[in-house]
Amino acid sequence: MRLQKHKVRKSGDKEYYKWVLVVPPNRIEQLGWKEGIELKDEVKGESLCIQPLSKEELKGIQEKPLYDDFKKSIKTILERHPKGLTWTQIRDKLNFPQKYPNNQWVKKLEKDIGLKRIKTGGDLFWSSENETIYTIGYEGYTIEKFIKKLRDSNIQQLIDVREIALSRKNGFSKTILSKSLKDAGIKYKHIPELGSPKQVRHQLHKDLDYEKFFKEYKQHINDPDILDNISDIEGRARRKKTVLLCYERDYKICHRSIIAEELKRRGWKVNHL
Repeated sequence: MRLQKHKVRKSGDKEYYKWVLVVPPNRIEQLGWKEGIELKDEVKGESLCIQPLSKEELKGIQEKPLYDDFKKSIKTILERHPKGLTWTQIRDKLNFPQKYPNNQWVKKLEKDIGLKRIKTGGDLFWSSENETIYTIGYEGYTIEKFIKKLRDSNIQQLIDVREIALSRKNGFSKTILSKSLKDAGIKYKHIPELGSPKQVRHQLHKDLDYEKFFKEYKQHINDPDILDNISDIEGRARRKKTVLLCYERDYKICHRSIIAEELKRRGWKVNHL
């Protein structure tokens, strides 16, 4: 039997190690232990005692959350930590009892929420690809309540789809809005090409013909160069929880609803805040 010291990672000048106890196969056979059994340890004097968990202790570990609840919890916490977390960090934050994740559930998460597990510096980090894009209109909000709404929704990135990012409403013009978002830890990006063209907006103000407005805006975004900007949104939204911004509170009378339709067609889920 031998105790080994393994370096697992290095961060700056600091090195991190783990200790590995190598047990001869004949001892494992004599004990009747199988791979994957849950063990506990206890220090007695200068001795380390290792033994399997009792039936009562196993029962406590086996009372795990149902898969749907597990999936929801994992998805939510990974959305809040886009850089990823180790299983130990996830377990501690969510107060899960099990020391190791259920491998069958992990495989299902890969399919259901796009779970990725990437080894970095000796640690295995869990992260997920976002599958939902959000939209919001700032009509009726003060800038303070608007920022709070985004933070309460765990938004990490705002994409402004107004053609001209100016507003008579305090706090919602591009320069001041981007600063307020930065202070709140939210990234700002303006894509004016996805705004409704000036002549289309002015015509709507004259005749209030929304059917004509949406028809002309759909023609506008069908231009290949404009569609490239929607592909840009997709790439950004996979890395950060993203919301599209325009003015109207009701998305049904806003051109962002047409952008949302195109994103849905491409397989995204869209949630209007």
